[in-house]
Amino acid sequence: MPKITPVVKILLILNIGIYALQYFIFGGDNPLQTDQVTELLGLRYFGAETFAPYQIFTHMFLHGSWWHLLGNMYALFIFGPPLETYFNSKKFLALYLIAGLGAAVLHVGVSAWEVNDLEARIIEYKQHPTPAEFNALMIEESAYDRFEGLRGFATNFEENPTNSAMIEKSKTYWADGILYIKKNIPTVGASGAVFGILAAFGIIFANMKLVLLFPPIPIKAKYFVFGYALYEVYAIWQANPTDNVAHFAHIGGFIFGIILVKLWGKGNKPMQWN
Repeated sequence: MPKITPVVKILLILNIGIYALQYFIFGGDNPLQTDQVTELLGLRYFGAETFAPYQIFTHMFLHGSWWHLLGNMYALFIFGPPLETYFNSKKFLALYLIAGLGAAVLHVGVSAWEVNDLEARIIEYKQHPTPAEFNALMIEESAYDRFEGLRGFATNFEENPTNSAMIEKSKTYWADGILYIKKNIPTVGASGAVFGILAAFGIIFANMKLVLLFPPIPIKAKYFVFGYALYEVYAIWQANPTDNVAHFAHIGGFIFGIILVKLWGKGNKPMQWN
C-alpha cells in the first residue's frame, strides 16, 4: 500500500469532504438540493446562461455519485504518491490542477462545437417543421432514450402533421428545450486531473508492473495507462450520448499530463517505487 503524500492527502480530504457535504447536508435523500450545488459549481458550456468562470475550477471537486468519487480517489491514492515523491509537492499539485483545467478547456471547446452544430440543425428544422424532420432531429440527439413523453408526442405529431399547436410545441418546447439542456448540462468530477496523473505515471514509471483487479494479471504501467487512453478514444468514436461520461475531458487531462512531463523532463532520479 502506498504511503500517502501531503498533497495527495489534502486532495483526498477535499474531494471526499466536499462530496460528503454535498450529499449529507445539501442533498442526502433530497436530490433537488444536491442538484442546486451541482447547478452552481458544475462546469457548463461557456455560452450557457448558467456558465460562470469559476466553474472551470470548482467542477473538479464535485462528483456525481459515490462510485464516481471512489473511482477517482482510488486512482489518486494509488498513482499520486509515487509522482509526488518523484517530482515534488508543488509540481504534483501543478500537474493535478493544470491537467484538470486542460480537460475542462477541451471539454468546453467540444461542447461549443456540438452546441453550434445543434443550433444550426434546429434552425434548419424550424424552416421545415415536418414530423419526418422532427423525428430525424430527435434520433440524431438520441432524445428518445432520454426524455419521457417524447415518443408519444412524435407519434401524435406524425398523425397530425399540420396541427399548428403541435408544430409550435415541436419547435419551442422540444427542439429549443433540448438545446437549452445541451447548453446547461453540468459536468463534474476530478477525472480530467486524474487522467493527467495516469499519463504522467505511464511515462515516469513506464515499466513498473501493476496487477489489475480484473483480470488479476500483471501488466506494465505504460500498457495499462495508454491502453486506457485508447479505450477513451474508442468511446468517443462510439459516441454513445447516454453513457453520461465526458470522454473528451479525460483525453484533455491525459494530453496535458503528457505535455507537462515532457516540459519538465524525466530527470535523473532513480525510479524506486514499490
